[in-house]
Amino acid sequence: MIPILVINIESAEERWNNVSRQLKTYWENVQRFDAVNGKDFDHFLFENYDAALRKRRKGGELSRGQLGCFASHYLAWEACVRMGRPVIILEDDITLIEPEFSDFYDKARLLDSRFECVRLFANNSKNHNEVPVADAPGIGIVKYTKGPMSAMGYYLTPAGAKKFLSNSKPWFLPVDIYMDRFWKNGVECYGLKTPVVKHEHIFESMIGYERDRPKRPLTLTLKREWFAVFEISRRFLHNLRFRMIR
Repeated sequence: MIPILVINIESAEERWNNVSRQLKTYWENVQRFDAVNGKDFDHFLFENYDAALRKRRKGGELSRGQLGCFASHYLAWEACVRMGRPVIILEDDITLIEPEFSDFYDKARLLDSRFECVRLFANNSKNHNEVPVADAPGIGIVKYTKGPMSAMGYYLTPAGAKKFLSNSKPWFLPVDIYMDRFWKNGVECYGLKTPVVKHEHIFESMIGYERDRPKRPLTLTLKREWFAVFEISRRFLHNLRFRMIR
């Protein structure tokens, strides 16, 4: 069966207890995957972060919690490559939707190799479309024209993990936004017609975001807007090609 990697900071016992109770049925395949606590500790992977590029593109810095989150997923991608088999990666504050999760878990081993990453939750981002792709034996798959802006839970193959790893540097975006850049990282953005995990927001975020940002100079604002337009254009062209060749 497919390994389930649960990203969890060792000190976050309440989160672990909550998610582990939900995963009892799958326990022999569950691994507690140590998360990087970026808020309290430096990590060698933080060397991948380009603060200057981040400021040019977005106008502010990533929080240390966001860096820890990126590092945690990065290490999980490396683990997937080492295992040489697909995995399911879950953050520790998700809620399983049953029996939908169980149904997906039983059938996920039958997924075609082209599905390198499949998000397991609903896409709540604005102005996105869902293009039906296939029912891979009994699993309704859709292609997202715009990413869901979350990494709470996803199915990942070693091929997809290698692409995420090789195309991630330098870091200048949160990990979920990086994963959404399918035109850049080479991993197509697929999701499920019927989500199998969700966020209940019963736990306070451990990431932390920058607050009280100083007012941006006009030149920085213009650079930020230009980057956004460039990203939208590249996403549009990628989606157009996808529709033409499918």
